[in-house]
Amino acid sequence: MIRNNKNFKKSANYRQKISARASFLGLLSNLFLAFIKLIIYLFTHSMSILSEAINNITDCASSIISIVGIKFAQKPKDEVHPYGHGRIEYLITLVVSGMVLVVGLSFAYTSFFKIIHPVSINYPLYTQILLAISIIVKIWQQHFYLRESKKINSTTLKAQAEDARSDVLISLVVLLGVIVEKYFAYKVDGFVGFAVAIFIVFNAIRLIFETISILIGRGLNEELKREIVSKVSAYEGISNVHSIIVADFGPENVIVIIDVEIAYNLNLEEVHNIIDKVEREVSELLGIRLIIHTDPHGSSSEMIENIRKRLNLIIRENLNLYSAYDIVRDGDHIHVDLTYNAREIKDDMAKGELKETVIEELKEYFPDYKFVIRLNAVF
Repeated sequence: MIRNNKNFKKSANYRQKISARASFLGLLSNLFLAFIKLIIYLFTHSMSILSEAINNITDCASSIISIVGIKFAQKPKDEVHPYGHGRIEYLITLVVSGMVLVVGLSFAYTSFFKIIHPVSINYPLYTQILLAISIIVKIWQQHFYLRESKKINSTTLKAQAEDARSDVLISLVVLLGVIVEKYFAYKVDGFVGFAVAIFIVFNAIRLIFETISILIGRGLNEELKREIVSKVSAYEGISNVHSIIVADFGPENVIVIIDVEIAYNLNLEEVHNIIDKVEREVSELLGIRLIIHTDPHGSSSEMIENIRKRLNLIIRENLNLYSAYDIVRDGDHIHVDLTYNAREIKDDMAKGELKETVIEELKEYFPDYKFVIRLNAVF
């Protein structure tokens, strides 16, 4: 998702205020839902209704943890944490997902025994009405969390929106089970409770893996990557945007490092002015911190230009090669960086073969030089 940085600039506490408000309203609505479902359970002893109530209680805990966690995430930089504390928000998301997983596994276990030893349950009419109200509240929660998460790019609120969406489906299944048991006399309470539990477990595992992926260094999503390349390439003098590296220290502190080519015959001041303008404007537009490393486009050396032309021909003939840059002479060694298709070239042997292919074709035209190829993956 592309972020509009205007919201980030409203105030230093903007994210905390939005997150706290969203989590507090979520806490109140989930307390209301948990209360009415516990009342229903006292009259019906329905396992599926109890699983719904406990699920809402864990949602309350999630809201409380989110409020506390985001407050800690807003702590300023210090000597020990020079990039701030923004990753705490990801850890909070992981804790919330873990709690949901534990609850889901617990009720899967309990519901399984309810399947083996089913009992008849008498559902009053108000049960269906209250469950329908619960569904309406959860639909509101989903849209509310999603809207607020977009304002501040919060993974925690996004996770809560996903959880609310899952709760809508869960409540629909429970309501259907109540209708079937009340009007068709089938003992489905255990089956419905087990289905709800499995759904909770699946969703929790998905959120856990998604959050772990961020923590261990997941790259940019394709939409944001394309937007960065498009915006940077639009500036006069910039070409061949490549080697995108991301360091995510929290939603407010995503550092993106890219390489670009710029005309070799510009002086240092001209290059600095162009790069400074691009970094500043694209960072503000996309809500990231952009850092640009420059490579020379073209060369005063006729030999380097001839090698570049030969490389362009090699790239056009090889579907697994995308671009060449950083062509640098060091004595009789020529160092070349190439981007390659990492989806097709996956192991070291294939990468070695690709390097040898390029080196052999270059040495055919430039036998007096030794070529050192460095491959950079593009997915």
